[in-house]
This record gives sequence, C-alpha cells and structure tokens, in this order.
Amino acid sequence: MSVQRRIRVLAVAAALAAATWWGSQPIHAAKALTFAVVPKAINNPFFNDVRRGCEAEAKRLGVACDYTGPTVTEIQKAMAAGIPVVMFDADAAPGSGRLAFIGTNNYRGGVALGMGFAKALPGGGQYAVITGGLGAENLNDRIRGVHDGLKQAGVASRFSEVSGSPFPCNDDINRAVQLIEQAITAHPDLSGIVAVGGWPLFAPEAFKQALKSKVAAMRAGKFAVVSFDTLKPELEILKAGYVSTLVGQRPYQMGVDSVLALYNYVTKKIKPKDPTDTGLDIVTPSNVDEFLKKAGG
Repeated sequence: MSVQRRIRVLAVAAALAAATWWGSQPIHAAKALTFAVVPKAINNPFFNDVRRGCEAEAKRLGVACDYTGPTVTEIQKAMAAGIPVVMFDADAAPGSGRLAFIGTNNYRGGVALGMGFAKALPGGGQYAVITGGLGAENLNDRIRGVHDGLKQAGVASRFSEVSGSPFPCNDDINRAVQLIEQAITAHPDLSGIVAVGGWPLFAPEAFKQALKSKVAAMRAGKFAVVSFDTLKPELEILKAGYVSTLVGQRPYQMGVDSVLALYNYVTKKIKPKDPTDTGLDIVTPSNVDEFLKKAGG
C-alpha cells in the first residue's frame, strides 16, 4: 500500500504533537491504520507503560502503534488536516476540538494524596509541594486536591505550606531532587514533601541521599513523603521506607484506551466517552508487596 493511502490518527499527551493524514479515500482494512501516540517527554519513564499499552492493544486490533516524540506543539494543525485526536495524561485547553481526554481524574488523585499525607503525618507540620510546571492544569488540579484532601481528613489546620511552594521542577528529574534538598535546607522544621508527580523518585539513590537528614524523623513518624505514580522504582522506595503513600495512575491503560478509542472512532464512528477515567491505585506499606509482584519485583 502506498504512503498516500495510509492513515495516521493521533493520541497526544499535553498537546505537544501533530501528525499527517495522507489521502482522503476511505480505508476498509484495519491493517492500514497507524496510530501515533505522542508523549510530552519521550524520555520520561512514566510513559513507557503508555507505550506498552498502546503496542499491546494495537497488536490485538491488528493495527500499528507509532510511538514517537513530540514534533509540533499545536494540535490544531493535526485536526485541521482531518486527524482525529484524543488527549491522554493531560488535557488540551477548552475548545481545542479534541475528541476526548483519556487519563487520570487529577483532582481526585490529589485528594487521595492529601488524605494519605494526613494519615502519615497526623501531627501536621510544614510541608513543601513539588510540581512540574506552574501552568500545568492537570498538576494544579492535583495540588487543589491535596489541599482539599487535608480538609476532608479534618487536619488542615495542623498543616502549613512553606513560602514559595509549590516548587516547579519543569519535569526535570534532577531538578526535582534538588528542590527537595533546598526545601529541607531552607526550612529546618520541614515535616513533609508532597510530590504531585513522580519526578524525584525516578532517581532513587539521589532521592534517598536528599532525605538522609530526615531518616530518623521518618522512622519516628515525624516526617513524611507522599507522591504520585507507582512505577517499580517508586514502589521499591516505598518498601524501603522513604515514602508513605503513592497514588498510582494507570499509564498502561491510557495506552490501551487511547488506541481503542481512536480505532473505534475511525472504523465505527463511535465517539469516545469524554472524559474517560482510567482510575487510581493507592499504595501504602500494607499493600506494596502486591504491587511489586505485579511490577515484577
């Protein structure tokens, strides 16, 4: 089949890609379909499971999954070319024209994180929030959820967020670890860290080193760290006692659901549910072994 007869449809994270739809004639064979799945950062380990889910579902459907890095930051160009687009992980701005958002209910995840933090640190104290970018709507929804989670736990009055928080790492793993070190140094009475993304935990040894001065306090229940995401390195950190609660997204399911949604739309004209909530996992010391087993650990 010539390149002019190929169709590409697109699933994108954080509105950071576009693709091309070649030709206008209808394609009847499922094998002619290629689905481009474009994460906002191809080197972020969180998206590895999205890729696995995409490839597994594409194989089941008899189509192709083209997992590629971002090339163009404006999805309007893709849609103007007639390319169906769904968003995963982070949604596009209202009125963008995308078909659906497929991913985490970020506010609910933030509430779960806040409640987990309250349980881990019932006495309260000062805390710092580590985020990605200050303008990221999905991350701001999580931060709002954290604050409300503390309220729902009935302990918000016991906590205070340090000046300057939330601190943005701009999705940089090393920067996230540095921000934890700086927060501990600048605030000797700091009682906890809330990471609304898994960036600092993706560098396990550096993360542990950053917390070395707080190890005794952590063991005494006077310092706590909670974080998003439940990849294997993060589960191992929780098992080792450096994290109290992890709120896990389901990136594999994002990959599966994104491809299936686009496939059904292109082949059957079935519009996907908007939003499609892929769910959450709450991991604590009581169930971490179960999740490690699933992760092959």
